[in-house]
Amino acid sequence: MRAVVFPSPGKISIEVVNDPICGADEVIVQVSQVGICGTDMHIFCDEYHSKFPIIAGHEFGGRVVEAGRQVTSLKRGDRVAVDPNLYCGECYFCRQEQSNHCLNWQGVGITRPGGFAEYVAVPARACYLVPEILTDSQAAFVEPLSCVIYALKRLRTWPGDDVLIFGAGPMGLLLVQAMRHSGASQINVVEKEEERRNLALQMGATTAIASSSDFKKSLFDLAPYGHSIVIDATGVPEVIQQAIRFLKPGGQYLQFGVAPRGATVQWQPYEIFHKDLTLIGSFALCYTFQPAIAWMVNHVVKIEPLVSHILPLAEFQQGFQDFIEGKTLKVHIRP
Repeated sequence: MRAVVFPSPGKISIEVVNDPICGADEVIVQVSQVGICGTDMHIFCDEYHSKFPIIAGHEFGGRVVEAGRQVTSLKRGDRVAVDPNLYCGECYFCRQEQSNHCLNWQGVGITRPGGFAEYVAVPARACYLVPEILTDSQAAFVEPLSCVIYALKRLRTWPGDDVLIFGAGPMGLLLVQAMRHSGASQINVVEKEEERRNLALQMGATTAIASSSDFKKSLFDLAPYGHSIVIDATGVPEVIQQAIRFLKPGGQYLQFGVAPRGATVQWQPYEIFHKDLTLIGSFALCYTFQPAIAWMVNHVVKIEPLVSHILPLAEFQQGFQDFIEGKTLKVHIRP
């Protein structure tokens, strides 16, 4: 089969590799569509948990073409989305309902071969049936939407909250829609790209402010006492550094964007203490595939406007480069 391989940090190769072998408790999925994610960029730059060489790609859906002898829940032809987070179910954190922190965690497309390929072997337990009414783009968006839903479960949201989101990339735009459906009274977005700001307004943002303008004054004009919730969806340390200054007393800060490992920011502990602030991290997802599928089936969120490019495997390198440079929204690959 053909696959995109990261042979070493900063290198991309499209190769013919061996077809995956189906284990007894696994299925082989023929990949229909797979998304390029910011995490793939961190993997490419050796800033994540992967070892090289690696076939990345963890946002994908497809059809089962082979099932292992122990698999009874799936059959050939079933349409599935794959949760790339593989948990042991037995360690301390799995038994604490924190399986995304599993001590024996493995990741499809992160620590084992992933979806930037024609076929991939995955445990049957990681597969979720996808209704035929969903498009291939929607199936490939189940994983990122699951991450957003997990973040919402980490937050305490109340009707009338005023929300500030830094970044209107694909994940920021999902967060705009999610916060709108969670009862926010206003959702203010800071984003440098005009096209993305316009899309944020279409997705439900109250205002979308250019980061190159005097956005700080604009934000305090909109929320004089600060915001109830501030979310970083950029992963950029310079953005994160200033984020909590826009929180009102008792506010919550959510770190959603993936910053480079080793990056640091400087916050004043006194401000966190004095303003009763809550700082929240949100890592990956934790059994949130089912609500993500339900949201898409019932048209709670729109993902079609977030997919700017659908490319064949042969054009992966250019699509990946454009994504890294911020020239695209979500790029999907059809192997």
